[in-house]
Amino acid sequence: MAYSPAQFRYIVLHVRPSRAHRRKFDPEGREVEPNFSDTWKVNTGYLHSSYKVEARGQTDRLSAAELEVAVTSAELSCLTQQVHRDGCLPFWVGEEELVGMELSSGDNVRLKTRGDGPFIYNVAQLDGATSQVSNFAGGDMVGSSWTEKVMAVKRDQEERREEENQGVEEDEWDD
Repeated sequence: MAYSPAQFRYIVLHVRPSRAHRRKFDPEGREVEPNFSDTWKVNTGYLHSSYKVEARGQTDRLSAAELEVAVTSAELSCLTQQVHRDGCLPFWVGEEELVGMELSSGDNVRLKTRGDGPFIYNVAQLDGATSQVSNFAGGDMVGSSWTEKVMAVKRDQEERREEENQGVEEDEWDD
C-alpha cells in the first residue's frame, strides 16, 4: 500500500437496530421524508381536539433482514467478523465525526448512512430518559449547547460594556 496524504481512520460501531427506514429522494436528488407509518392521525375537531386515523400507504420501514442485506459489504465484513455479535450490524464512521462525542455500550443512537452501505453520514446520541437528540456530529462543536451559547453572548456584552466604560483616570484630568 502506497502512502497517501488523504488517509482516513475509521471507527466501527456495532449497532443493534430497533427500527430502520429506507431513505427516499426526489428526482432532483434531494432527500424527502420517508413514510414512517402506514397510518397517520388527522385532526377533525376544533383546535386539534379530536383525531381520526387514516391510511397513509405502505411504510418505508425495513425488516432486520432487509437492513442487513442493504448495509452489509463483503469486503468490510471480513474485517469485523471476529467481533460480530448476534443481532448487531457494523457501521463505519470517520474518527473526526465522533470528536467530543462520548458513546458507551448500550447507548441509543440514530444513524443516517451514505446510501445503501455501512458508512455513516451522521450519528446522533439519544437521551434515553427524555428521548431527545443530542450531540449531532458534523454541526457545531459538541458541547455548544443552548445555555453555553447564551452565556457566551452575555460575556461578549459584558466585555463591550467594560470597554465603553473605560475612560480617563483621575490623575489624567487637566485642571
